[in-house]
Amino acid sequence: MFGKYLLLTNVLGSGVLMVVGDIIVQEYEYRHGLRQQDRFDGARMYRMFVAGALQGPLQHYVYKWMDRAMPHPTFINIMKKILIDQLFMSPACIVIFFYSICYLERQTLQETNDELISKFPYIYLLDWLTWPAAQYINFRYLDTKYRVAFVNVCMAVYNVLMSYIKHDFGIHLPLEPKTAVTTEVSTTASKT
Repeated sequence: MFGKYLLLTNVLGSGVLMVVGDIIVQEYEYRHGLRQQDRFDGARMYRMFVAGALQGPLQHYVYKWMDRAMPHPTFINIMKKILIDQLFMSPACIVIFFYSICYLERQTLQETNDELISKFPYIYLLDWLTWPAAQYINFRYLDTKYRVAFVNVCMAVYNVLMSYIKHDFGIHLPLEPKTAVTTEVSTTASKT
């Protein structure tokens, strides 16, 4: 599992744990009346699996490369790895997440770009609040072959928030652009 088939393990693990996070969100949505359909949306879980599985190879190869380039777990090497993870891996994974799911939802490129632009700041902030501490543990104490598995376990919790932000059910975040209806209501209100 963590030897000969490590890439496959990392890809499948990334997909499965993305689904685990989404199942938790779907259960929450169902219990709080945010879902009117079936308890679980199989098509949505499939999209989440694909988004997670697409991130697996990137994580697999980048972590291997970082460990070859910086093999000793010194404080400086750990900080360099965390910066690479936060400045390059995180944005890449967020983009993979949105573009793959939006493509499978048959959204247009413009709709996908708009959604990514409106939600990226929140997810990236969440990323900075979550991952540096987790990655310090990962890069300081774990062997290379366990890195993606560790990240995937942490991702199961993180994915709950990612899924919630992605499938927000009309709960608009402050940085999202105003819709025509919102603009029309505020214009009408200011005239009276």
